[in-house]
Order: sequence, then structure tokens, then C-alpha cells
Amino acid sequence: MRITRHKTLFAAAFVFATAFASTASASFDWRCDSCMGTYDYCVSQPDASIDACVTEYNLCAGRYNCPYMPI
Repeated sequence: MRITRHKTLFAAAFVFATAFASTASASFDWRCDSCMGTYDYCVSQPDASIDACVTEYNLCAGRYNCPYMPI
């Protein structure tokens, strides 16, 4: 029983590490991050229109092959 539990724990840790590594490799690069910074700045303005900010982000994201935001 103890060996089975150890193997199960090891397998769970391996799956977690694999998922973490794939998430880290799929993270935004600096260009996508700059698009998100532009979006954050746009949204922080007092007269911000969310639709206009999302459109601005999507235009930037399209240039760099980043994921789009739904409007």
C-alpha cells in the first residue's frame, strides 16, 4: 500500500509540474504584455469605453499573434 501511495503521489507531482511548465511556456511574451498594458491604461481613464479599449487591445494583439479579447 505504501509503495502504491508513493507512486501515486509522484505521478500527481509529475502531472502538476508538466501542467505548470506548459502554462509557463504559453505565457504572454513582452509584446502581448505591452498590449495588455495599453488596455489597462485605457480602462483606467475616467471616461473609458470598455468596447473601445478592447478594440484597441485586439488591434495590438493582432499584430503580434496574441490572444484576442471578446468584445
